[in-house]
Parts: sequence; C-alpha cells; structure tokens
Amino acid sequence: MSREIRNLGPEVIDAYTEIYMEAYPAFKSFDADCRARYRQKTLDEMRLDDDVDFVGLFEDGVLIALMKVVHFRMNLFGEMRPAYGLMSLAVHPLHKKKHAALDLIREFERRAAADDVPVRALLPFQIEFYHHMGYGCGTRFDEYRFPTLNLPLEPDAQEGREFELRLLGLDAVPEMLDCYTRYAERNHGAFCKFSEEERIMASDVEAHRLGCYEPLPMNPVKKQLTGYLTYHIEPDNDVNYTRNTLVVDELVYQDGAVLRQLLSFLRKQADLAVTCVIRSGEEDFYHLLEDPTDTSGNYINFGYLQTNISAVGNMYKVDPELLIRQTPYRKLAVDTLTCRFCYRAALEKEDRSFTVAFRDGTWSLVSDETAADNTAADNTAADATVTLAQGNLSSILLGACRLSSLVRLGAASISDKAYTDWLSRLLACEQKPFSNNDY
Repeated sequence: MSREIRNLGPEVIDAYTEIYMEAYPAFKSFDADCRARYRQKTLDEMRLDDDVDFVGLFEDGVLIALMKVVHFRMNLFGEMRPAYGLMSLAVHPLHKKKHAALDLIREFERRAAADDVPVRALLPFQIEFYHHMGYGCGTRFDEYRFPTLNLPLEPDAQEGREFELRLLGLDAVPEMLDCYTRYAERNHGAFCKFSEEERIMASDVEAHRLGCYEPLPMNPVKKQLTGYLTYHIEPDNDVNYTRNTLVVDELVYQDGAVLRQLLSFLRKQADLAVTCVIRSGEEDFYHLLEDPTDTSGNYINFGYLQTNISAVGNMYKVDPELLIRQTPYRKLAVDTLTCRFCYRAALEKEDRSFTVAFRDGTWSLVSDETAADNTAADNTAADATVTLAQGNLSSILLGACRLSSLVRLGAASISDKAYTDWLSRLLACEQKPFSNNDY
C-alpha cells in the first residue's frame, strides 16, 4: 500500500464531489441536481481561487481523503501577517480509521512550516480530536437574543461626527469588502475574507444591508463606509406577520461610535421585529445594553439571569518560536522577565521547551539573544518555568486566554507562583483574537 499527497485539479472532480458530499451530508438532497451543483461549485473554486489549495490523499492511486488549505491574511498583534486555515477535511467512508485525516493534518502543518507561517487555524468538527493534536481554543463567540427595544438609541451626530445611514445593494459589496479589510487591519486575530467568502457576499440577494458613512477628513465632500451590518428577518409566529426576529449576520464597525449608530438603526426596527439576535466576539458586549438578559428568561442559581449562549469556533496551533521571531513589534508592558515554557508536541510526541526574554516592551527568544554573543542559551537563567499542553500554549501566546486563569484552574503549572500574575499581564492582549470567517 502506497500513499501520496498532492494538490488536486479538475481531473478528480467526480471522486472529490463524492467524498465531500458523504463527509458533509447535512442540507443536501443527494439527487442528480444537488451533485451537479456541488460539482460545478468545486470546479469554479478550483479555477478562480488563487488563495486556496485543494489537496488530496491517494492510496494506491485512489483518492481517499481531501482538504482545502486557505492562505489567509491575519491581524497578528496589530500587523497583517500570513496564516493558514484548514477547511473541508473529508475522508471517504470506506477509508475511515486509517489515519487519513491525521496524514492530511500533518501535511497542512508541514506546508505552513515550509512557508514560515506561524499560525494555523481551523473550525473544529470535534474539539477533542484537534486538542489531542495540539490545537487550542480561541475566543468564545456569544449569541445574544433580547427585545429589540433594549438596544441603545443614538442621535445622528455625536462626538463631533456626522453619520449617514444607507440601505445597500449588491453594488456596494466592493465598498463593504474594503471596509471589512480596514476593520481586520485594526483588530487582533481578524482574518481578511478569502475568495470564496467574497464571492458569496457578491451573490447574496437575500441579505438586507445597512451602511454607515462619514465624511473623509481630507475631503468632506466624499464619504467613506466606516461600518455595516447584514441581517435577515425570521417570522416568530405562523399567523401574526408582525411578530418577527431580526438576526444580524455580520456586524463590522470602525469604532464604538459607528457601532452605536448601527445598533440604533436596529432599535428603530422594533415595530418590525420584537426580538433581535446579535453575535459578537467582544467578551464585554453585554455592558453595552441597559438590560442584557435574553428572551429565554432562564435563571441560574443563585440570582443569575441568562444573557447569552456561548460557542467555541476557531482553534489555533502556533509554532511558538517562529511566532516570537516574527512579532518583535508586539507591544508588551515595559518590564523585565525571563520565562521558560515546556510543552509536549502532540503530533511529534516529544517534549520541547523554549525560553523567552521580556525586555523594553517586547519579547525575544533567549537563544536568539545568546547567538548574537556566540554563547549557548542558559535555560537555568529563567525566572520561572511554565509547563502546559501545546494547545493551551497556543491560546496563551495569541492572547485567547490568560495564564493566571490556567494556573488557577490547574491546566498549567509554574515553578514560582510569585511570577504568575506578572507573566500573565505580560502575555495578555487587551483584545482577544477573534474572527468569524466561514471556512
């Protein structure tokens, strides 16, 4: 039995379509029209999408598994950097439990390493499966469902700024994409949209779109889109057409003033939709509302009222040494500390460690510093040693969770607890990484 992994093209389209549909059967009819649609969709993607690699695993010349590798641009601590996304991992039903998925994940990580890409991301179908491969959870995604009247109502002008709200059509999609890119460039963890997402936006005739415009500072006559939302309406009642829920599908904003303008528009739709659903990666979003309790009325002992439901999406795996070398610009507290991190590389099944020096508001590898002096790195010089799982290490280094929390919960250990809060503050991000891309 021989195995080969290589990029795919139209020559395997029938085998590709069969594996993909069997692996992702939900919402598919499996009739001839459905198969033809997905076959053509894949052919179009292979032809059009330069930022996606279609990859297949062959066994004795037969395609048995596949994946897509997305070449993202990601905001990494304030600068745009390349990142890899794993998408549409699928194994033929007759070839499961043969480590085909594992082989493809190894290939995914090999390609990222070969291109010096430190961050690898995926949306898990089973969190435990990827956690055992060294992937860590990202920021939680919260869904709020509350009376529309609970949203803030804002004047058209505030903070010396004038806003103009417009309903948008498909012709505004290029402006929306430009606005989204500027949003991603301001928010740690955000991915720019890739080709497939852009194409879906440009063809979505069902969505309602609202844009917030402001005059350009250097050219007040011209206005720029500084935020937008897309939404749809769902009926709440089979016979009463006035009972609806407004569901926000995407919410993009330059800053808090723009966000409040968009929310104010939603508030004015209370006569159309008594309930509003908003999803956000902002962990403190509920502080924006006068009453954040949701429509469930759920009560949790003792005295807690339900505000939202939470979900985990993006999982990350980073090459820690590559990440630190490529982000010397990361702004940290001006403090001096040296820490050694120990973890077990999940796929390689080997223990690894590295030592980081925090100085003058940045970080660097001790091995890099000592190499400049032609001396060996002295790991014993570390003020503290942190030991944790590879996935949790990735989450901490990206700022998705706090070291002090993991130590308190027993998910990480530190040799000298006097350094716990100190090191946790050094590694913490004011804004946790979040992106809601569909890949």
